[in-house]
Amino acid sequence: MSSKVWSGILNHLILPAGDSLFGQHMMKRFHHLEEAQWWNRDRIYAERDKALVDLIRIAYKEVPFYRDLMNQNRIIPQDIKTPADLHKLPIVTKEMFRRHYPHNTVRHTGSKQFEVHTSGSTGTNFCVVEDRRTTGWHRASFLLSLTWAGWKIGEPHLQTGMTVQRSLDRKLKDIFMRCHYFSAQNLSNENLDRCLQELERHNLDHLWGYPAGLYLVASRALQKGFYRKLKSVITWGDGVYPHYREAMKKAFGVEINDTYGCGEGMQMAAQCGHSTGYHIHSLDVIIEAVDDNGQAVPPGSIGNLLITRLYPGPMPLIRYRIGDLGILGNSATCECGRGFDVLASLQGRETDAVITPDGKRLIGVFFAGVIQHFPEIESYQVIQEKLDSIVVRVVPRKEFTAESGKNIVRSLQEQGATGLRINVETVDEIKVGQTGKRRFIISNVSKSDHLLNVV
Repeated sequence: MSSKVWSGILNHLILPAGDSLFGQHMMKRFHHLEEAQWWNRDRIYAERDKALVDLIRIAYKEVPFYRDLMNQNRIIPQDIKTPADLHKLPIVTKEMFRRHYPHNTVRHTGSKQFEVHTSGSTGTNFCVVEDRRTTGWHRASFLLSLTWAGWKIGEPHLQTGMTVQRSLDRKLKDIFMRCHYFSAQNLSNENLDRCLQELERHNLDHLWGYPAGLYLVASRALQKGFYRKLKSVITWGDGVYPHYREAMKKAFGVEINDTYGCGEGMQMAAQCGHSTGYHIHSLDVIIEAVDDNGQAVPPGSIGNLLITRLYPGPMPLIRYRIGDLGILGNSATCECGRGFDVLASLQGRETDAVITPDGKRLIGVFFAGVIQHFPEIESYQVIQEKLDSIVVRVVPRKEFTAESGKNIVRSLQEQGATGLRINVETVDEIKVGQTGKRRFIISNVSKSDHLLNVV
């Protein structure tokens, strides 16, 4: 059966039937977003603002956590009408939710509810509550993101991931969506070769997964002289570095389309392929960028990202400090014609930044920009345990020498890693974590006591 015919069956029969069975309303939402992405900004903003007003009203009325916060700050729901009013509300954090969970943070929606656990990059467990409709909303936005990369529902694809033991619902999803699923835990050459063979054997045009894992697939393809032009490479869950994009382009003839979501039940943004920026899912979330004092930073400046999910669900998330750094775009419309706002770039996690004694914050692209000029390095990781020092772990290629290590130190210091003792250590391997993410920077130094600038 052709992909076009199967896509029609999925769109109009199987997936809507699944929505009726599970109560997610995913496809209804997806088709609405398919149309809404082409609306003009005024129409998008009108629907967004209506959703925001409803969210604030529900949170105040039904969630004691937010009602107490608003009362303490002498705010009533009618004070919040547009994103420009959100600054009146306090920023909320994971720790605040933990202290009040679940009795003061969760409301009843009349639908079956379930806990979702996420640890993110910090390794600290965090729990949110979803219901089926919340799940349907963020899955609809994710489907929309996939179509921006050129994929159509029903087209077969290869996905690498961490859920190796496939539950019944996941197995059914794999069958209906024509997903060829491979482990991102086992990234041996043997398993990477099997991924490449699967792409070739089944004539697959789409490759999805965590960036670090897909980078290894591409690297293996280049080592073996394997070349297959794909229609899409789609990533999620981790930073995408310039050398990742370069490897994908060489191996598969296509640029990475990155997506931005989180385990707290939100899809926030994704790339469309027409620019390096990310379209914000403007009917799903509002994204703010603030400095370390909670003040808004202008478009083009890096800031701590705050997320407001417009669908309340059982556990509303309003001005939630997610722990990511990013840069908001200006008001220009993307050349693709979609009306959604733009996130200019993602800059990594707050915990994925080295802090220098003179108050600078060195993020992932800083180190990537230096290390990429050392072809004798296979991969690297930066560890900071103390404010005045870092360790750079490198997996060397045979060309690596003691002089290479000295040159790395000198280049980092010249480019901005000032006031730091830098030690270069060679290791055999830098492992991908249990979540499928490879953390290039691990900083255990708190930034709370320092006024930071970003490099």
